[in-house]
Amino acid sequence: MMFPADPPAVVVAVSADKPADEVVVSRDARSEILVSADTPLPLIKGRKIEDALLRQVIFMASTLVVVRPATGPGEDVLRWTYQPYMQRQLCFTSITGLFSCAGVELEDLKEKAEGEAPTTAATGQAAPSPNPQAEAARMAVVTDLNARSAALFEADRRLKVAPMLKAAGVSIRRSPTSAGSVRR
Repeated sequence: MMFPADPPAVVVAVSADKPADEVVVSRDARSEILVSADTPLPLIKGRKIEDALLRQVIFMASTLVVVRPATGPGEDVLRWTYQPYMQRQLCFTSITGLFSCAGVELEDLKEKAEGEAPTTAATGQAAPSPNPQAEAARMAVVTDLNARSAALFEADRRLKVAPMLKAAGVSIRRSPTSAGSVRR
C-alpha cells in the first residue's frame, strides 16, 4: 500500500496595508484514501520479462476552516474544500526479488467541491463540528469517485502508463491475472 501525498498547502495572502476582514477560529486538514488498485503488469522487451505492478490510488484532501469577522459581532462561517487526486506509481520486482518503485505521480481530479455555511462552532474548538451541507458535499464527491474508479484507473493506464511503456519499447503480456485488484 502506498501513502498519498500530503494535501496541498493552503496559502492565505495577507495584505500589510489593510487589516484582515476575518479571523481563522479553527482549521482541519486531512486526506483519505477512497479507492486503491494494484495491477500486475508482466512486461516484455525482446526476450526479457519483468514483473511490474501499477499502484493507483484515488484520495481526497479535505480542508475545513471556521472563520469569524475580525471586528464587530457576526456569526462563524465554515468553509470547506474537498479536492480529489489520482496517484500512480510503477513498481518492479527484480530477478533477485528486490522490490522498488519509481517516483509517485499525482494529478488533480475535476470533482472538487467547495462551499460555506454558517456554523455554531464554539470559540477555541480544536476542529470544526460536522456540518450537514459540508458532509453532503463530501459524500457526493466520494460516491461519484467510488462509482467511476474502475473507469478512471483504466483511463489513467491507457493515457499515462501505456504511452510511457510504448516509448520504452516495452509491451504488456496479457494474462488472466492482469485485471488488478481494487480496494475500497
